[in-house]
Amino acid sequence: DEQIRRIGFGVACMRNPDVVERTLAEVAGTLLTARLALQHGLAVNTAGGTHHAYPAAGSGFCILNDLAVTAKVLLSEGAVQRVAVLDLDVHQGDGTAVCL
Repeated sequence: DEQIRRIGFGVACMRNPDVVERTLAEVAGTLLTARLALQHGLAVNTAGGTHHAYPAAGSGFCILNDLAVTAKVLLSEGAVQRVAVLDLDVHQGDGTAVCL
């Protein structure tokens, strides 16, 4: 399947409940980290950064885009007025650019 190939994990891995659980935990962790940063001024999530996932499809070993999900949730809740994503990877976070 083209979508699975684009993500890069392979069929067996994509159907593994641990991968699904890890992906959801990663998004929840990034959202929690952002909320903690708003509350305390600084917080760090070393598990996030899935910047290749697009709104309708995963890509580049990224199933969901935790950065975009977090930004959109905080904006929709009114917790923030605007969001800046500082991506220091050596290549562009193409999914994040499309999502936001």
